[in-house]
Amino acid sequence: MRSSRYEINNAVFKFVNYLRLLWEAFCFCGALNLLPALARDIFSGDSETFNLKNQDAMIEYINRVQTSWTAGRNFPDDTDPDYLKRLVSAWRPERDEQANGTVSDDLEEEFHVTYSGADPPAEFDARKKWTNCPSLSHIYDQGNCGGCWAVSSASVITDRICISSDGKFKDMISAWEILSCCDEDKCRGCDGGLEKIAFKYYKKHGVVTGGEFGTNQGCMPYQIKPCTHHMGRDGRYKDCDSYNETVVPSCKTECPNKSYQTPYAKDRHFGKRAYQVKAADLKKELFEFGPVTMSFEVFADFPLYKSGIYHHVTGKSVGWHAVRVIGYGPGYYLATNSWNSEWGDNGLVKFKSGTNECSNEEDGFQTASPKE
Repeated sequence: MRSSRYEINNAVFKFVNYLRLLWEAFCFCGALNLLPALARDIFSGDSETFNLKNQDAMIEYINRVQTSWTAGRNFPDDTDPDYLKRLVSAWRPERDEQANGTVSDDLEEEFHVTYSGADPPAEFDARKKWTNCPSLSHIYDQGNCGGCWAVSSASVITDRICISSDGKFKDMISAWEILSCCDEDKCRGCDGGLEKIAFKYYKKHGVVTGGEFGTNQGCMPYQIKPCTHHMGRDGRYKDCDSYNETVVPSCKTECPNKSYQTPYAKDRHFGKRAYQVKAADLKKELFEFGPVTMSFEVFADFPLYKSGIYHHVTGKSVGWHAVRVIGYGPGYYLATNSWNSEWGDNGLVKFKSGTNECSNEEDGFQTASPKE
């Protein structure tokens, strides 16, 4: 009798325990489903479409599991996934062209930079050193175009000409010419490219001046209008949904800006050398000569950056991107993005340094020196 009662109690206990385990599994799966698709990647490894439909849950998750940086809303939920992908269209640098302090063979002969013997400061911001160069504070907008590689390169060229001229040159170098006229194998206009090829073009062919869309600045202004692709109708630009035009870059051999007085042929600015800077020399390079470009692998949490020192927390890889580095500090690089000033920290981002975060150091940093 006792044995029979024990068997019944044991069976009941097993059944109740089974129900408890089943309930816990159900709750766990339900909790996963409450997370955004891209946050669930850290559990399941699922490859989801790059979108922001559940970004509030992803933002909450990022801010809960770490304190290095703060995530927040930069884009509306209904931002077109194709548009997001187009923003990160830089090409991935070749794995066999590592940062070794020299340029690749397809650019020019080996070149080594000579720095002064002084140690660079622990923290540096180019905007504070070269205050007579307003371009250093400018935040670009690449628009609906995978042209970050050209925009970041043109902005670095602009800064360096201004710095070398002791502030006398205050025009902007045309990112649009690089986008539309660079016909090398790795220049594909709004479909992506490599910064080092943009610098090669600058050295070999020269680049004219050109401000942003709608300006009368320079010979060849940018041809894609900025819009509020971040804060919806609350932004200072028109909502991106208000227009749906696609501009295909077309190379011109005359100044599209008819009010610009300098002839096209006389407006060209040439580079002296295009070269890579290895991570170990970056502080000296920035402090002594000025900005560089940095390419890195973009993960789905990067568009949510608001402040702090960014590092990858969650989400799959969605592409590569190029930005301009203008400074550094303890554990970070200070960079300007090209998604206008409504993104991130007023258009800026601090990127974790010293750990090859998102492969941002292994291929070196690209730049060029202007001809005297």
